[in-house]
Amino acid sequence: MAMSTAPSVRLIVWRLLCRGVPAVLLLWAGIAKAMDRQEAILAVGSYDVVPRNMVEAVATLLPWAEIGVGVLLILGLFTRFASIATAALAALFIAGMGQAKARGLAIDCGCFGGGGPGQGVSWWDIVRDVPVLLAGLYLAARPRGPLQLDNYFESEEEHGERVGSETGHETATAAAGEG
Repeated sequence: MAMSTAPSVRLIVWRLLCRGVPAVLLLWAGIAKAMDRQEAILAVGSYDVVPRNMVEAVATLLPWAEIGVGVLLILGLFTRFASIATAALAALFIAGMGQAKARGLAIDCGCFGGGGPGQGVSWWDIVRDVPVLLAGLYLAARPRGPLQLDNYFESEEEHGERVGSETGHETATAAAGEG
Protein backbone atom coordinates (compact mmCIF):
# COMPACT_ATOMS: atom_id res chain seq x y z
CA MET A 1 0.00 0.00 0.00
CA ALA A 2 1.50 3.33 -1.09
CA MET A 3 1.83 6.21 1.34
CA SER A 4 -0.06 9.37 0.56
CA THR A 5 2.12 12.20 -0.76
CA ALA A 6 -0.58 14.84 -0.51
CA PRO A 7 0.11 17.53 2.09
CA SER A 8 -2.12 17.41 5.14
CA VAL A 9 -4.75 20.05 5.80
CA ARG A 10 -2.77 21.07 8.88
CA LEU A 11 0.33 21.68 6.79
CA ILE A 12 -1.62 23.68 4.22
CA VAL A 13 -3.17 25.87 6.93
CA TRP A 14 0.20 26.29 8.69
CA ARG A 15 1.95 27.36 5.47
CA LEU A 16 -0.88 29.72 4.53
CA LEU A 17 -0.64 31.33 7.98
CA CYS A 18 3.15 31.61 7.68
CA ARG A 19 2.70 33.40 4.37
CA GLY A 20 -0.56 35.22 5.04
CA VAL A 21 -0.02 36.81 8.45
CA PRO A 22 3.32 38.46 7.58
CA ALA A 23 1.94 39.42 4.16
CA VAL A 24 -1.07 41.20 5.66
CA LEU A 25 1.11 42.98 8.24
CA LEU A 26 3.63 44.07 5.60
CA LEU A 27 0.90 45.25 3.23
CA TRP A 28 -0.88 47.15 6.01
CA ALA A 29 2.36 48.79 7.18
CA GLY A 30 3.57 49.55 3.67
CA ILE A 31 0.30 51.03 2.45
CA ALA A 32 -0.07 53.16 5.59
CA LYS A 33 3.43 54.59 5.11
CA ALA A 34 3.06 55.03 1.34
CA MET A 35 -0.17 56.98 1.83
CA ASP A 36 1.51 59.51 4.16
CA ARG A 37 5.09 60.04 3.08
CA GLN A 38 5.71 62.91 5.50
CA GLU A 39 4.72 60.75 8.49
CA ALA A 40 6.97 57.97 7.17
CA ILE A 41 9.88 60.43 6.96
CA LEU A 42 9.15 61.59 10.51
CA ALA A 43 8.97 57.99 11.78
CA VAL A 44 12.26 56.91 10.15
CA GLY A 45 14.02 60.07 11.34
CA SER A 46 12.76 59.65 14.90
CA TYR A 47 14.71 56.41 15.36
CA ASP A 48 17.89 58.43 14.92
CA VAL A 49 19.84 55.56 13.33
CA VAL A 50 19.72 56.48 9.63
CA PRO A 51 22.03 59.32 8.54
CA ARG A 52 19.98 62.49 8.08
CA ASN A 53 20.76 62.67 4.36
CA MET A 54 19.33 59.12 3.91
CA VAL A 55 16.12 59.45 5.96
CA GLU A 56 13.97 60.63 3.05
CA ALA A 57 15.22 57.88 0.71
CA VAL A 58 14.70 55.14 3.32
CA ALA A 59 11.24 56.46 4.21
CA THR A 60 10.31 56.56 0.52
CA LEU A 61 11.61 53.09 -0.40
CA LEU A 62 10.67 51.14 2.75
CA PRO A 63 6.89 51.14 2.20
CA TRP A 64 7.27 49.89 -1.37
CA ALA A 65 9.63 47.14 -0.23
CA GLU A 66 7.04 46.08 2.38
CA ILE A 67 4.25 46.16 -0.20
CA GLY A 68 6.31 44.20 -2.75
CA VAL A 69 7.31 41.50 -0.26
CA GLY A 70 3.71 41.28 1.00
CA VAL A 71 2.38 40.76 -2.53
CA LEU A 72 4.98 38.06 -3.25
CA LEU A 73 4.04 36.23 -0.04
CA ILE A 74 0.32 36.37 -0.82
CA LEU A 75 0.93 35.00 -4.31
CA GLY A 76 3.47 32.43 -3.19
CA LEU A 77 5.81 33.74 -5.88
CA PHE A 78 9.59 33.80 -5.35
CA THR A 79 8.73 32.46 -1.90
CA ARG A 80 12.30 31.90 -0.71
CA PHE A 81 13.32 35.44 -1.67
CA ALA A 82 10.16 36.92 -0.13
CA SER A 83 10.68 34.88 3.05
CA ILE A 84 14.29 35.98 3.43
CA ALA A 85 13.20 39.58 2.84
CA THR A 86 10.43 39.14 5.44
CA ALA A 87 12.88 37.79 8.02
CA ALA A 88 15.39 40.55 7.23
CA LEU A 89 12.74 43.28 7.54
CA ALA A 90 11.43 41.81 10.81
CA ALA A 91 14.97 41.55 12.22
CA LEU A 92 15.66 45.14 11.17
CA PHE A 93 12.42 46.34 12.78
CA ILE A 94 13.07 44.38 15.99
CA ALA A 95 16.60 45.80 16.21
CA GLY A 96 15.38 49.34 15.49
CA MET A 97 12.60 49.20 18.06
CA GLY A 98 14.88 47.47 20.57
CA GLN A 99 17.50 50.20 20.33
CA ALA A 100 14.80 52.89 20.63
CA LYS A 101 13.43 51.18 23.76
CA ALA A 102 16.94 50.75 25.21
CA ARG A 103 17.73 54.41 24.58
CA GLY A 104 14.40 55.49 26.06
CA LEU A 105 13.37 57.40 22.93
CA ALA A 106 9.89 58.88 23.36
CA ILE A 107 8.68 57.90 19.88
CA ASP A 108 5.86 55.82 18.45
CA CYS A 109 6.95 52.78 16.51
CA GLY A 110 5.65 54.16 13.21
CA CYS A 111 5.01 50.61 12.02
CA PHE A 112 1.57 51.25 10.60
CA GLY A 113 1.90 54.93 9.81
CA GLY A 114 2.32 57.80 12.18
CA GLY A 115 5.49 57.83 14.18
CA GLY A 116 7.52 60.64 15.61
CA PRO A 117 7.08 61.82 19.20
CA GLY A 118 4.99 59.52 21.38
CA GLN A 119 4.87 57.29 24.44
CA GLY A 120 7.86 55.23 23.39
CA VAL A 121 8.17 51.85 21.74
CA SER A 122 6.39 49.18 23.78
CA TRP A 123 7.45 45.61 24.42
CA TRP A 124 4.34 44.58 22.47
CA ASP A 125 5.66 46.45 19.40
CA ILE A 126 8.87 44.44 19.59
CA VAL A 127 7.29 41.05 20.44
CA ARG A 128 4.72 41.43 17.64
CA ASP A 129 7.49 41.15 15.04
CA VAL A 130 9.04 37.94 16.44
CA PRO A 131 6.44 35.59 14.85
CA VAL A 132 6.95 37.45 11.56
CA LEU A 133 10.69 36.80 11.82
CA LEU A 134 10.10 33.12 12.65
CA ALA A 135 7.62 32.68 9.78
CA GLY A 136 10.12 34.23 7.39
CA LEU A 137 12.87 31.89 8.59
CA TYR A 138 10.60 28.84 8.36
CA LEU A 139 9.52 29.65 4.81
CA ALA A 140 13.09 30.46 3.76
CA ALA A 141 14.12 26.97 4.88
CA ARG A 142 11.04 25.33 3.30
CA PRO A 143 9.94 27.63 0.49
CA ARG A 144 7.90 25.13 -1.52
CA GLY A 145 4.39 24.26 -0.53
CA PRO A 146 0.82 23.98 -1.73
CA LEU A 147 -1.29 26.84 -3.03
CA GLN A 148 1.44 29.08 -4.36
CA LEU A 149 2.37 30.30 -7.82
CA ASP A 150 5.91 28.95 -7.48
CA ASN A 151 4.40 25.51 -8.12
CA TYR A 152 3.60 26.49 -11.70
CA PHE A 153 7.27 27.16 -12.41
CA GLU A 154 8.69 23.75 -11.52
CA SER A 155 8.76 20.48 -13.42
CA GLU A 156 6.58 17.52 -12.46
CA GLU A 157 9.67 15.70 -11.17
CA GLU A 158 10.56 18.60 -8.84
CA HIS A 159 6.92 18.79 -7.74
CA GLY A 160 6.87 15.07 -6.82
CA GLU A 161 10.14 15.35 -4.90
CA ARG A 162 8.93 18.46 -3.07
CA VAL A 163 5.57 17.03 -2.10
CA GLY A 164 7.26 13.89 -0.78
CA SER A 165 9.79 15.82 1.29
CA GLU A 166 7.21 18.37 2.48
CA THR A 167 4.95 15.71 3.96
CA GLY A 168 7.82 13.71 5.42
CA HIS A 169 7.10 10.76 3.12
CA GLU A 170 9.06 9.53 0.15
CA THR A 171 7.30 9.24 -3.17
CA ALA A 172 6.85 5.76 -4.59
CA THR A 173 9.39 6.41 -7.35
CA ALA A 174 11.99 7.80 -4.93
CA ALA A 175 11.50 4.79 -2.62
CA ALA A 176 11.96 2.41 -5.57
CA GLY A 177 15.15 4.23 -6.56
CA GLU A 178 13.76 5.45 -9.89
CA GLY A 179 14.10 8.94 -11.42
